[in-house]
Order: sequence, then structure tokens, then C-alpha cells
Amino acid sequence: MVFFKIVEKTGFWYRFFRKWLQYIFSYAYYRAFHVLGKENIPPAGVPMMMVSNHQNGFIDALGILFSLPLRYKVVFLARADVFNRPSIAKILNFCKIMPIYRQRDGRENLGENSAIFDESAKLVSLGFPVTLFPEGRHQEGHYLGQVKKGFARIAFDAAERNGFPEDMWIVPVGNHYEEYFSLRSRLCISYGKPIRLSDYYGQFQENPPRAMTALAEKVQEAIGGLMLDIPDREHYALYDTLRAIVRPSILKRSGLKKSYFPDHLEADRRFAARLRQSTEEELVKVREDAGTCQDFMKRCKVGPEEIGCKFSFLALLGQGLLFLLGLPAALYGLCLTGIPAWAGHRLSDRMGRKNKMLRASIDFVLAQLIFTGVFYLIYIILYWVFFSSFPLFIVLMASWVVSRMFWMDYFRAFSAFMRRCRAFAHARALSGCRMAYEDLVAWVLK
Repeated sequence: MVFFKIVEKTGFWYRFFRKWLQYIFSYAYYRAFHVLGKENIPPAGVPMMMVSNHQNGFIDALGILFSLPLRYKVVFLARADVFNRPSIAKILNFCKIMPIYRQRDGRENLGENSAIFDESAKLVSLGFPVTLFPEGRHQEGHYLGQVKKGFARIAFDAAERNGFPEDMWIVPVGNHYEEYFSLRSRLCISYGKPIRLSDYYGQFQENPPRAMTALAEKVQEAIGGLMLDIPDREHYALYDTLRAIVRPSILKRSGLKKSYFPDHLEADRRFAARLRQSTEEELVKVREDAGTCQDFMKRCKVGPEEIGCKFSFLALLGQGLLFLLGLPAALYGLCLTGIPAWAGHRLSDRMGRKNKMLRASIDFVLAQLIFTGVFYLIYIILYWVFFSSFPLFIVLMASWVVSRMFWMDYFRAFSAFMRRCRAFAHARALSGCRMAYEDLVAWVLK
């Protein structure tokens, strides 16, 4: 079910909620949100479509939406099974999301796509960037699935409606997450060079299916060049751990910044390229060494970052004292704002059991919007009952917001500190896998 008039309308409330949610997403939910390649995005109002890899449910769409200025009236196509109630459909349409039907939604419903494709083509011609995730589903990891041709049909329909304009673009997008489910992690959205649709007009007029296939292959290549695409699905989990183990060495050798998340993406992509260049004989040895490191991590409860590092007692003591000094502020924020975050996180874990890649989406809605909003409303009411100083109210509100972000970052950093302490305590066991680690570094830097 879709209400096209709601999708096409861009009023005050849409702009208000988009700006408000953008602040929460960019500064509260993520501790760092990087947008690369902005210069590749055509001006607002130019007919275009955006196509992206799909890894993290609704969060993927929010990342694209909030990486663009308000003048870009982005419309998304999403799986149809979430539009099963008129009330939900209206909310999603207000957010400029329309349904698209897949075979798994029932063959009898596939005919509904005709009206959706027509509306999408109309919106593209009106300057609405229609955005799709052409893999057809979100992948459960850092790799790219097969790009399907549905977006190409919409693009050529839109071009045909407008007499095949010269200026019509397909913009590839790649997203990359530091972690999928943890609060206050980091996100990078990359925009690639736009693909001019007019380059495919001649081929489309001769053979439409072949033109759509050629466009899909071009988009597959473009998106793959913007994201981390680990090639081996069979050993994906092992390689995903391995990339974190060898990343510091790649960063150091390549002159990249350890604190800059897009440089982490670049280092990981170089790691994936090294996987593709290696022979199966080399990879067998790599997997053996990675397994040795992974066994140590499980046994000593440390992370991949601790494998290649050496820690001194004095450095750890200094870090411990800093954490002790910051503890009162962290506890202040935890006591005032921890309950909604904890409740939302627990409930999202439970609701996301069937599809774990939707956990972050559910958590954003529950913890960041609903539960936190209710708690702040309660605080405001209590303030007006017991206090009368407006400046004090502003100070309290600011302290709640800042301390909420602080305690999340504090305990995240404290968890890393504890892993370093465990690595220091198991220094002898760590030396046992040092040779395997050095072999891995030599392989990746070869």
C-alpha cells in the first residue's frame, strides 16, 4: 500500500523531523560520521538515481539521507512486507519510502511494482533522487551481493518519459561500518563518480535487456570500488577478524591515520585486494596463522587490536588513573540516561533474533527516539514541578545530552582498556602467537 501524494509532499514537518533525526544520528548514535566524494553528487533537482550496497537495514538509508543537504528530496524503495498496514504505510510514505515487491512476497503481488516503477520514474524526472539497494537484501557482512537490474528499468523508464535527456545520472554509493550493533561506533558513506545514463541510450534502443545488464555490471563494479568487499564467503568470519589484526601494520606502512576512520576503510580494502592476489597455497598458511591468533583471542578474551601491540605497566597505570578521574561524569550520565539506552538495546536484540541485521535499525528507533524521548519528557516535567530557573533548566538539559554521549564512549574505551590489561597479563601466551602474527604482517605487506 502506498500513498503517492504523501511521498511527493515536502512540508515543514518533514524538514523538521529530518533535521532533528540527522542531529541524533550524526552526533549521538554514531561518534563519527564521515561523508566522502560529495563533489561527485550532481546538483539538487538534476534527474538522478542513487544505488548503494546494503548491509545494515534501515540504517543504510538513514546514512545516505543524512549525508545530503535538505535540498535533496531523497526517496527510497524498500521491501514491501513492512507496508502491511495503512497506518505504517502512511508513516513510511511520509519518510519518502515506497514499497517494492519481490518474488518472496508472492508472485501475485509482483504486478503492483508497475505502479511503483511508474511513480519512481516520475519522481526521478521531478528531481527526486530515487535510491535503491539493488542487491535485493542486506548482506550480513562486508561483501557485495549480486546487483539486480530493477533500478536500471526505472532509470530507463524515467529517461524515456523525458525524451532521453543528456543530463541523467546514476550515482553509486558505498557504506562502511566499524561495527554493526554497537552504540557510538563509526560510519563512512562514499559517493562515487556518477554514471551518465545517456551513454547507454543507443544500446537500450537496440536491445533493452542487454543495456540493463551492462548498466547493472557497471554499477556492480562502481559500488565494489567504494566499499570493503571481502571476496571469500566460505572463510569470511576468519578474514573479517584477520583484517582487524593486520590493519595497524597497513596503516603504518601506508602513512594512513590511525584515528581517521576512512583510512581504516582504505587499509581494509588493501587487505581485501591482497586476498585476491594470493594463491590458494598462500591462503592456507594465512588461515592457519589467523586461526592461531584467533584461538589466543578467545582464550585470553582480547581483541584483534591487542595481538600486535606491546603494553607497558606504566602506560596502563596512567590510563587507569584517567579512567578513574572520568568515572563520576560517566556514572552521572549512566544514572540519568542509561535506562532507555539499555532497555532499547535489550529489546532490539530480542526483536532482531530472526534477522540480526535489523537490530541496529530497531535499536535506533526504540532507544534513540522512543525510550530516550519519553525519559527526557519525564525530566522536563519534573523540572517544571520542582524548579523555576530557566538557565538551570538549560544547563541540566545540556549536561544530560553531553553526559549521555560521554558515558557510552567512556565504557567503550574502558572495555578496550580491559582488553589491553588482559593482553599484558597474558604476555607469555601472547608471545606464543607472535610468530604467526609476524608471518601475517609479512604476507599482507608483501
